[in-house]
Amino acid sequence: MELTPLTDADEALVERAASAATDAFQPGEQGRFDGDAHIVTAAVETASGSVYTGTSLPASVGRASTCAEPGALGSAVAAGDHDFERVVAVEAPRNGEPARIVSPCGVCRELLCDYGDGIRVLVRTEDGETGGVPAADLLAARTW
Repeated sequence: MELTPLTDADEALVERAASAATDAFQPGEQGRFDGDAHIVTAAVETASGSVYTGTSLPASVGRASTCAEPGALGSAVAAGDHDFERVVAVEAPRNGEPARIVSPCGVCRELLCDYGDGIRVLVRTEDGETGGVPAADLLAARTW
């Protein structure tokens, strides 16, 4: 996977996702679960320049949990905005650390491709390098 460097527009989208993460995170003593819930938020920018956010929804039954990316895409689609430019997901900042970009899971990679092979997806490698790639580059082979 060949990353291209983050642009100013990418960095602004990361900030929007991080802001949503700060709003969505609930420490264990305030939330529904024992201990801190693993919260990820996503932001998607459309061709119109609008930005939509979504959050992961942890559940006591893991299968009922949802990722953040579908929430952000769903917000855009519900608003009638269907032409996606870029997307990023971030972990909620903890202990004074900044929000970190997280790469989409396999299901979200396929979902993003369904809504546009060329969507710029911001990712973080195992080495901690961040950058952007087209959604299609996140799948080994797509035959459907």
